[in-house]
Amino acid sequence: MKEENFQSLINYRLEQAREALEDAKLLLDADRYRAVANRLYYACFYAVVAALLTRRLQYSKHAAVISFFDKEFIRSGQLPKEYSRTLHRAFNERQQDDYMPFVEMDAEEIEGLFTEVQILVNGISEYIVEHS
Repeated sequence: MKEENFQSLINYRLEQAREALEDAKLLLDADRYRAVANRLYYACFYAVVAALLTRRLQYSKHAAVISFFDKEFIRSGQLPKEYSRTLHRAFNERQQDDYMPFVEMDAEEIEGLFTEVQILVNGISEYIVEHS
């Protein structure tokens, strides 16, 4: 893939992350917590994919994206460990809400996760701008 195509893809993934956050806010305001958890995870996922693309790394499986993000950015100390915790928490919440019956976060939990995901998306966006 050409360099300019990577940059376009990075920008696209960051825009997807921001849109997912906006969707999550609308759903949060409507008390649709299960859907909020889904959109929050995808906000994290798209931001993390963008970060990995800065290293020209692409993976098709979510587990690989999470694992290599932790390896490339968290263990190396380039991004805060809180981002990994947020990503893993969002992934686990989405898994539970999507696949386990009668499991849903309460308002306080989902609002806390929303704040954490905002921090992650903004932090990764800033990191990418500073290191591009």
